[in-house]
Amino acid sequence: MSLTQRLVILAGLVGLLFFNASEAQLWAATVDYQLSWYRLGVPLAWGVVLGALLQLLGVQQLTKWLEPLTFISASLTTLGLTGAAAVYVAHQQTALLLPPFMVAAIGVGLYLFVYSYARFAAAQRNKKES
Repeated sequence: MSLTQRLVILAGLVGLLFFNASEAQLWAATVDYQLSWYRLGVPLAWGVVLGALLQLLGVQQLTKWLEPLTFISASLTTLGLTGAAAVYVAHQQTALLLPPFMVAAIGVGLYLFVYSYARFAAAQRNKKES
């Protein structure tokens, strides 16, 4: 079994912990962290912007971390989506999906960070070659 499969399975199992959360706990997390549907897009935007910015600034030390960051982003995304499905099955309220969706959004934002960093690196490499 590959490392990716292990991380995704572990994240899926941990995501089921959201299933055991009560409505009060989910509402408390939503209020404490000031979650909203708008804020789900913030990690996505920051991921794209920071990945491109760090590559444009010439930070090359992140290149060796791209693969582990991709594994972590897959784990967080799986954790969040599994948790969201579990919360919806348990409580049948879409407003309670915000905490697990925020975890998934952080995972997707991290993936977009890696993706934009790699794309800008490839573009700079192609520019130097031609």
